[in-house]
Amino acid sequence: MEQALAADDARLQKRAELSIRVTKLADLAYDDQRGQCDWESVTRDMDMPLIECLRLFDPSLSTFSVRSLPNITDWLANDLSTLKSLVSEQFGAITADEWPLVGIYMNVEQADCFMAHTMCTFPQMTTDLHEAITRHRNANMEWKNIFEKHPLFSCISGLRNAYYEFKEPGDSKLKAIYSEWTDADTCRIQELVQTYYKPENQREVLIQAQMAFPNRLQQSIINKIKCTLHNWNADDVARLVHLVSTYKRGEIDWAAIGKDLGRTADLCHLKHDQLDLGNFKPTVEHSQTVSREVQKQYEQQHNMDWTGIAQQLNLSERECLEANQFNTGKAQWIYHPDTFSWDMANRMKTFIKDNYPEPLPVNYTAVSNYMWIDMDDCVKMASLLRGEMAWTSETIAQVVELRKQGMIYKDIARQLSPVLNKSKVVAAYYGHIKSKVNAPLTCKEKHRIKELVDTHAEQMPFTELRALVFPQAAS
Repeated sequence: MEQALAADDARLQKRAELSIRVTKLADLAYDDQRGQCDWESVTRDMDMPLIECLRLFDPSLSTFSVRSLPNITDWLANDLSTLKSLVSEQFGAITADEWPLVGIYMNVEQADCFMAHTMCTFPQMTTDLHEAITRHRNANMEWKNIFEKHPLFSCISGLRNAYYEFKEPGDSKLKAIYSEWTDADTCRIQELVQTYYKPENQREVLIQAQMAFPNRLQQSIINKIKCTLHNWNADDVARLVHLVSTYKRGEIDWAAIGKDLGRTADLCHLKHDQLDLGNFKPTVEHSQTVSREVQKQYEQQHNMDWTGIAQQLNLSERECLEANQFNTGKAQWIYHPDTFSWDMANRMKTFIKDNYPEPLPVNYTAVSNYMWIDMDDCVKMASLLRGEMAWTSETIAQVVELRKQGMIYKDIARQLSPVLNKSKVVAAYYGHIKSKVNAPLTCKEKHRIKELVDTHAEQMPFTELRALVFPQAAS
């Protein structure tokens, strides 16, 4: 017994001496400018693994102070990169008792290290990050440089989208930024548009509006200007109708009309289309007449001459397209990366842009008849071409399976959609993982884990037991 106690005392004494030596070397390797110790030099001098050196370090004997970085904006890009590399290379699946070692290496409070690493793993917009980005944007910093300064999100577009979508009702400054436009604000914007807006120089009105509303986001001001331009009073509409009536059908000079009204040619064309849509409502008789003519042409040649049908029935082509209910022989259009054709996609996009420019609602009956493709498939393909994706359980399961096969996110995005950004795939994938991790254990899982612990706890080391139990919890 005495020999065992003496051996323990000797071991403890040796460890205390090593601890003092490691702490002194860490003090000598401390870099005031970085606020960190050069632990690589300490490990070389001690000829010991990094983790063991960190365990031996005694903060109570150290001469340098631990940094406090409670906000993500307090972290430099280099520090975040170092933190991510340290956790992935040295710890892997890090546990709660290992975070103090991370704090020692970074010379940062362990709670702050945990917060920063969580933000890097599951990035989200915070109030302090939003305010920092707002300051950068007001200083005309490009998004590329902002992303390099705050490299939390997987790509620049992910950071930008999170910034514009962020809202924090409790913050008074953000309330001012995101608050609704008052009637007085709207009147002021209207005055600025009337005074400074010119189709050939659209930036001047934006500059004046930014000076008038310095606390508002640029995108919010742009949206308000667009909204104002889309609003027409009765006098403007009457003037538009009169100017269009002076031209022959098909020979309208929209640029000249726009100049006369102080609006762009596209806006005038759009408004006139809205008025046209309001005048035509396909009746049952219209639909039957057009459908009979379409069926007749289909049975004769399987190709639709919409110009000929329109002339024969004394209607416009769009009116015929919107009225037809004959759907026999329409093709399917299901997205697959190997068979997808941009020629067909651009044909549909051009038709929609020419006939239903924003904010007009798209008539997918007309789109389906023009493309001669099933209407539901047209709706789904148009949604994909806008970069939209319905993240159903089947889609998530497909992403998970492709990741298991080793496919990169960019290629997975192409498997799902022709224009889907890989950042959305990343967000969906990690959102799925986060929901699985945070989901409460079922009674069956708890019972199974208890059985494993009761069976192996006494004779199996903790690290091996954790490896045995964790797959049961993660399942």
